[in-house]
Amino acid sequence: MDSRNDRRYLHIAGAFGVGGRLTKIGDVPIDLPIETVAPAHLPMVGGRSESIGKLIIDGRHIPAGKVSANILDDLRKRELLSVGSARSLAESDAPAPDKPFVSRTISEVSKVEVAEGFSLEHCELHMTSSQALSAPFPSITLGKATIDGLKLGGYPLQVQLDTDSFNSLPTQAEFLTHCGKNGALRGAPFSTFLKDDANGRLHQNQSAYIVGSMVKKIEGRLPDGASIEDNGYIINWPAFGKIILGEILIGPYVRRVNLVRLKHSDTEIGSGCSGGSTWP
Repeated sequence: MDSRNDRRYLHIAGAFGVGGRLTKIGDVPIDLPIETVAPAHLPMVGGRSESIGKLIIDGRHIPAGKVSANILDDLRKRELLSVGSARSLAESDAPAPDKPFVSRTISEVSKVEVAEGFSLEHCELHMTSSQALSAPFPSITLGKATIDGLKLGGYPLQVQLDTDSFNSLPTQAEFLTHCGKNGALRGAPFSTFLKDDANGRLHQNQSAYIVGSMVKKIEGRLPDGASIEDNGYIINWPAFGKIILGEILIGPYVRRVNLVRLKHSDTEIGSGCSGGSTWP
């Protein structure tokens, strides 16, 4: 008997509070990796992983020689990124006969500030994956998902996320079938998904992923020069960069969410993934 054919479940679950790298502060290009705050990664066999953390990065972390001496001297007096607190959790239920394989992912982050005008009071993400032994793909749903106290340049914004639409279509196959119906892509959140120019259908990359957002509405005053792109969830603020809200990546076996992604500095805030696969 070949042990490689033993029945098992391959869990995919993880989360973190804040991570990435700082690549730009204002007009100054830098390259400063961010030590990931509160990373949690579930072993493929399941189990439990939990982490808490906080972080402050100031200009003293920038190595000499990366920028000119006078600019470096100014940056070393400034706080570039701060995270007041973060908690992440990835855990699975114990396997049981005739029961689905279940895992949960949580990311909670509070009091994030990034130099040049970004601040966030709190964001929270809960995800669950469930797959019966006979099912070809996992059903992945969202629990609580919030972005609260977001400010750009001191101006508060309210971000409304739609989890119900995704929870009613918990597999990628169901999601694609729905989005193939006439008119399905006209309203948020389905209208946020990237489409192929040639046929207007959802774009899938070579790994079959589709990408869009949970954002239903953004309200409030934007700072001068900022605008919301036609996709409805990306804020383009030239003085700072791009702020991508509620981003969700959907594949056959996994869903991944970034509640906030800052493109100017390649930073993610409130991120988690959930999914898995039966074997063999």
